[in-house]
Order: sequence, then structure tokens, then C-alpha cells
Amino acid sequence: MLPEALRGFSSYREWLETEAEFRGRIVFARLLPRKPPRPAPCQGAFAGVVRALGLKPFAHQAVALREVEAGRNVVMAYSTAAGKSLVFQVPVLKAALEGGTSLLLFPTKALAHDQLRRLKEMAQALGVEGVFPYDGDTPASTRKAARERGLVLLSNPDMLHFGLLPRHGEWASFLSRLRYLVLDELHAYRGVFGTHVALVLFRLLRLARHYGASPQVIAASATIQNPKAHAETLTGLPFVELREEVARSERELLVFLPKPLDRKGERRRSPLLEAAYLARTLAEGGLRALVFANSRKATELIARYAAHPAVRPYRAGYTAKDRRRLEEALKKGEVRVLVSTSALELGVDIGELDAVVLVGYPGSVAGFWQRAGRAGRGERRALVVFIPREDPLDEYFLHHPHLLLQSPPEEAVADPQNPVLCPLHLHAAAWERPLAREEVLCGEALRELKEKDGRYYTPKKRPHQELSLRGLGATFTLRGPEGEVLGHLDERQAYWEAHPGAIYLHQGESYLVRNVDLGRREVWLLPALEDYYTEPRAETDLEVLSGEPVGHGVYVGKVVLRERVVGYVKKRFFTGSVLEEVPLDLPEIAFPTEALWFHPEVAVPLHRVPGGIHALEHAMIGLLPLFVLAERQDIGGLSYPFYPRPLPSAGGATVFIYDGYPGGVGYARAAARRFPEWLRATLELLKACPCEAGCPRCVLSPKCGNGNQYLDKEAALLLAARLVLSLPARVAH
Repeated sequence: MLPEALRGFSSYREWLETEAEFRGRIVFARLLPRKPPRPAPCQGAFAGVVRALGLKPFAHQAVALREVEAGRNVVMAYSTAAGKSLVFQVPVLKAALEGGTSLLLFPTKALAHDQLRRLKEMAQALGVEGVFPYDGDTPASTRKAARERGLVLLSNPDMLHFGLLPRHGEWASFLSRLRYLVLDELHAYRGVFGTHVALVLFRLLRLARHYGASPQVIAASATIQNPKAHAETLTGLPFVELREEVARSERELLVFLPKPLDRKGERRRSPLLEAAYLARTLAEGGLRALVFANSRKATELIARYAAHPAVRPYRAGYTAKDRRRLEEALKKGEVRVLVSTSALELGVDIGELDAVVLVGYPGSVAGFWQRAGRAGRGERRALVVFIPREDPLDEYFLHHPHLLLQSPPEEAVADPQNPVLCPLHLHAAAWERPLAREEVLCGEALRELKEKDGRYYTPKKRPHQELSLRGLGATFTLRGPEGEVLGHLDERQAYWEAHPGAIYLHQGESYLVRNVDLGRREVWLLPALEDYYTEPRAETDLEVLSGEPVGHGVYVGKVVLRERVVGYVKKRFFTGSVLEEVPLDLPEIAFPTEALWFHPEVAVPLHRVPGGIHALEHAMIGLLPLFVLAERQDIGGLSYPFYPRPLPSAGGATVFIYDGYPGGVGYARAAARRFPEWLRATLELLKACPCEAGCPRCVLSPKCGNGNQYLDKEAALLLAARLVLSLPARVAH
């Protein structure tokens, strides 16, 4: 059943193609059937709370509640809108009725506050008091009340690290009665952030045990390939895995080809303009929709291009008050379409939606369906539209749209034994309470911790302040023209994005970096009137320390990465023409990490090898998130026509792909396991892309340190083809 506004049409596609702007541009369409959940009675210990709240659980919820009642740690890998929240809300409220406490962790403050509102309403119906938020926005008076009277605490890993664990003595009563630990949106705890979270949870659970508690863990995740293993990696505890796919309404999936601007199709209209036209059409059709973009700037531009009062942007840079106002306006119909970053990807309640538009692939199959699942929570058919950007992953799915339906979800990766992050967290843990020998998770920490009577202590006075859960290196502060704080960047971001002379974009405004004070770690900004933007130029080198073969001619090992921003270029807006290249003298950043490498068999003349392996490296990095749940900014690559140092493998041309974070977080090893499929997908992308010399849809990379110079797409295609032929027959297809 279509929305009332579309009466007379048999499908969203038919309705859209009445507009000349969209006719002939839909290259893929599928109707996904409903998978309604089955109701089931709730029996056992939680039945009384369920009845008191007037809830009617579904069969998969009842199964999950029985597992919780049996005392098992549970991870639910349910589809969006399958009702994961009920499975932790009911036990948490029952524990509160009995005087037990619960800690609920969410990856974002917005999600925590949304759950807070629902839990308070449910608690009030049961006569329960003691539900509190605890995050950076919580007033001091509320924090004090939470410590003294809190039974249910809603927080995030950052606040746990900075606010609760260092002051655990003040939380002794809460921790001693800790019955449940809830980890919502478990899939968000991956990569570097996931590694930090695993170590924060290690610290939390050891303190809970110190106070006599052994909390049961209830985890909820979007569909990922390894929910059980990932939950066990993050907590060190055994889990029962539960899966369920639910779709309460039909979904019509459409893939839009941006309008070709030439006969060959090499140039296409901006996907931001395509999204703006579609957003305006949805608003004028009386539909409620979310348009997801992958950057703050894109969000602002789509809303501006739409030029419609019912289409508004929404992103994390806004104040909490402004975000709540926009959410309410969408619920009431005052705003029809919100153009959002990932800020609305997680389960914030914004009511029922008719449509979701994805401007660009979000980096994972799991993320794609997490966003798509925001529409279609009622009985009406929902619309999901995918508009590909100029990007290797987007281009791959444009040519293989059926894989959006068939591809298995990716693995989430985290590494609590990361040799760089683990010692930092162990210093914090030892500051909180001296460590026993078996609690020293990584040997690297033993060199820095002090041992006395079989216990380990930290010599550091403020170890918590040396850790940022969401960045690399020391933090730089961004200061505006009046000295006001505009934000923060980690060390690597500061050198790449806010070096002297850079044009820095912040909340839709352009700023010129006036000065960088390396001693005080401050970046001073001025309003920019310039008609150009800047791109950094960097030199990167990689030294292999050790390595081992893992099959298919691929090696994985420990390396040291060294990179330095050596200059930047000024480029004219719109045309991208280079105005000037400016040298810089900034400090080198060096850190240990992990990499995979392989040696392409030379299938091209020697003079084409450098451009060929460089282009192959770019294309493979662009497609890696198809196989590993990796953040693009945490992956890098280097290619050498002749690697200049000894290697535990054959010499010659070498392509490296590395974890771009100290110690590595497991991306390289996970990628090596998927090498045959990954390589085959790269070959297909290079064959299918219509360009001749290379373009952003195949081999050009926005992260390239030398500005995408010396790329040879044709040579990359020949090298990839030879590599695929060298694979054993059982994995070559």
C-alpha cells in the first residue's frame, strides 16, 4: 500500500517517472517483501513487567528475554525496527524495581537522550525513580543525583572513561549492585574507536568485580557478520547470538544514475543536485523522508540546492536544542525532508517515514541497510533510493546493484591488545586500582608500569587525560578570530587539514589558518574570503619489521609508517585548476602499525609499472570497505616499483595497504583473508568504469598524498588481471 498522497499509482517508480527529470534514470528496481514479526506471549520472570507496561512482544523478543532470564550474555543482531530496545528495557526496569542498577552505553549522546525519554516514561508507569543521563551535557546537580540515587544510568564510552571510572569510589554503591550492562549499536564500536571501547569495558568490568558485582551484558547490533565474536572481543565474556530479519512493510529499492553530461557517460551531474531534486519532489508530494549524505558539507549543500522550506539540513554540528526542534518539526509534518549526516542513522525516534535517500554508499552493507531501515515502520510501502557518488565503492554497486541485496554483512574489527592503545589504558586502569599480573593484557605495558608486591602501579599522574577515544595523538584546539574554541582535531588531522595557509571548513563556513602554535597545540583561524580551497601534499614511507605469508601471495606483518606533510596546493573552486603550490616544514609523524603486501607480476612495460601499481593500490583501498567493516580514514596504502629494503618475501614491485593507526586495529589481517574476492572485485571495477585515463569512480583518491599524480588505469587493469589468473581455480571465481 502506497501513501495516500500517491493514490492512483502502482509504485514509487511510476510516480517518479511522471517527472521528465527522473524518466529513464532508474537503472535498478526491486520490491522487497514484508517480513512481519510473529506475536508470542511472554512468560517467566519478566512477564509481570511486560504486562504492567502493556507491551505485546514478538516471538524473537520473547526468545531473547528467556535467554536473559537464564543469565546468559546476549547479543541481538536484528534488523532495524525489530524491537531490540524492549529486550533490554524490560530487564533493566525489573532490576530497578528490585534495587539493582544498570548501565546503558550508547555511541552518541543523541541516541542516549532518545532512549532516556522512553525509559523515563516506562519507569514512571511502573513507579520507578532513578533513571538518569550521565554525559558531557549533564548538569552538576543531575550528576550528583545520579551518583546518589541512580538505578538506571544512560551514558557513552567517553564519559565512562573520563567521568565515572577515575572516580569509581563515588560510584561504589552503584557498581556494587550492577546487574546489567547494555551495549546498544554494538556495530558502532569497531576499528580504532572499538579498540578503545574494548579497553574501557575491561576497566569497567574489573572495577565492578572489585565491588562484588558480575553484570550480565545485553548487546544490540545492526546485522554484522560476526556479532558473537565481536561482542566477546569487546567484553572478554561468552555470548549467545540471536538473529532476526524483520520488515514490517514492503520496501521499493531504486538505484538512480546521475544524469550523464556527455555521450560516453564519463561525466555526470553532481549527485548532490540529484538528491536536491529528489528531496524537493518528495516534499512537494507530501512525503516524509530522510536524505543521508556522507559529509557535513554535502548535507548543507543538498538542502541549499533543494531551495524548499520543507527541506532542512540536520547534522551533529548543531546544538542539541536545534536538533530536537528539527526532529519534532519532522514528526509534526512542519518539515517534510531532513538532509542528514550519519547523525540520524542510529535509532533516534523521528516517527514513521515514507522514504530514505542515500547519497553515496555509507561504507558498509550493514550501514546501507541501517539507513534504509529508517523508512517503512508502518503498514505503508516505503521507498529507498540509492544515488551513487563518484567513488569506487559507489561505482561498483552501480554496476552490481543486486549485490546490495545479496552481499553478506561485513565483519566488525577491534583489537584490545593493540600495542599502542593497550598500555595507555592499562596506565588508566592501574591508576584506578593496581593491576594483578594476569590483568596486564599486553607485554608492552610491563616496561612502563611499576611492580610492587605482585601488583602493578602507574607512575603517571593523569593517564586519563592522555587518551582520546576518537582521535590520534595529542589534540589541537581550533580557535576563531576572537579566541573562541571552534573545535578540536587530533595531531594527524591538524597537519593534514589545518596546516599554516590551509582553508579549513567548519559548519559551512570557510576559515584561513592564520597560525599553528605547535608548542601550545593551537590552530588560529580567520574568516576566509578566498575563492580557492587547499589540498595537502605528503611524503610517506614504510619500513617492514616482520612478516609472514597468509596465502595467495599475500604477506601480513608489523611495519613502521612515517609521514610528513610537505606542502599544499591552492585550487580554484568549481574548476579545480591549480593556482599555486606552497612548501611546508611540519614535524614527521611516525608510528608502528600492521600492513599487508603483495607483489604484482609485471605484466606491463617497466616504465608503466609505477603508475599501474599506484592506480591498483587506490582502486583496492576504495573497495576494501566492501569486505571489511573499515573506516576509510583508517586505511592507507603505498606502492614501490622496487622496495628499497629487505623483505621476508620476494622483491620487485610491491603494493602495501596498511592500518592508518598506531599498532593497527586488525584491518590488514581481515583484508588479507578476503584477498581473492577483493582482488576480483577490483578487476571488475576497473573493467566496468567507462573512463579511459582514470577518474574518481575508479582510481583517483581524495586522500592521495601526491595529488593523484602518476596513475595508469590501463596498466592497473593488466596487473589486476594477471593477479586474478594466478589465484587457484577454487577462489578465482
